Amino acid sequence: MLKILLGISIVLQLFAALVAISLIRRTKYNVAWMFFTVALTILCFIRLGQLFPMLGGEEWRLPPDFMAWLGIVASLCFAVGVFYIRKIFNYIDRLEQQRILTEQRILNTVLHTEEKERQRLSKELHDGLGPLLSSAKMSLSALAKDATAENEELFSNTMGVIDEAVSSLREISNNLSPHTLLHFGLAKAVRSFLNKIPKSAQGIDIEYKTNLTTQRFDQDMEVILYRVVCELVNNSMRHSGCTKIKVSLIKTTDQLLLYYYDNGKGFDVERRVNKGMGISNIYSRINSLKGYIDFESSEGMGVNVTIKVKI
Repeated sequence: MLKILLGISIVLQLFAALVAISLIRRTKYNVAWMFFTVALTILCFIRLGQLFPMLGGEEWRLPPDFMAWLGIVASLCFAVGVFYIRKIFNYIDRLEQQRILTEQRILNTVLHTEEKERQRLSKELHDGLGPLLSSAKMSLSALAKDATAENEELFSNTMGVIDEAVSSLREISNNLSPHTLLHFGLAKAVRSFLNKIPKSAQGIDIEYKTNLTTQRFDQDMEVILYRVVCELVNNSMRHSGCTKIKVSLIKTTDQLLLYYYDNGKGFDVERRVNKGMGISNIYSRINSLKGYIDFESSEGMGVNVTIKVKI
């Protein structure tokens, strides 16, 4: 029975050694793999040295000291291989950290480019199209003095259309690059955004609390948190069917906290992140600040969002 077990052990170790040898080139002659291969080969040799005397080949019996030294060499090869394997794992960890940093840089670049383009479009609309509409309005005002009674209504309607266009232009420009945010900071920009929502809009009561006054923060942080608030509010108004929205901006010693709540129908967070609707975009923005974000929601239970960003 012992001979059979020893034979099985030799076959398995020989198979492992042959496989290891065949993979040396595929591992690009990795040092750790080569040490493991040598150790497996030595173990096969040791087992053969144990089997042959049992089969009657006493002339194959190796000196005990030699067998012991072979065992030491095999153990040493395994130890060195493990050491190099640890270096490989450390290298993999460094690669993973570099990958995360690279993704972070790419995300930051995308967000900066997006925000820069928003500001450029806002400036083009405000400084380019705005004056043209104002000039058109002044020209019509000059012509209106000589207008007949028949054309007076037409002039009046045209002036109304231009006024509406100017108002829409200002709103679009402000949405692209909020002037309040750039000049007065996050707290006032959020208040301005919420105040522009009609009180009767879908019967939603909006509550805003903050302990911020005139404090300013990193521009990226202010822009991202402002965009997140806008995204959350717009999602609630479009999809949740809520009647109550609460927004809180709280500054602590070393953090800026954003709490958001609506009493709408809620949703499955994981499924909604995969489907989009701006939730994944919110996660990406907060991750770019290395912040913490927690969505708590389920169907019929509303939404609670907690965001923490280090100042």
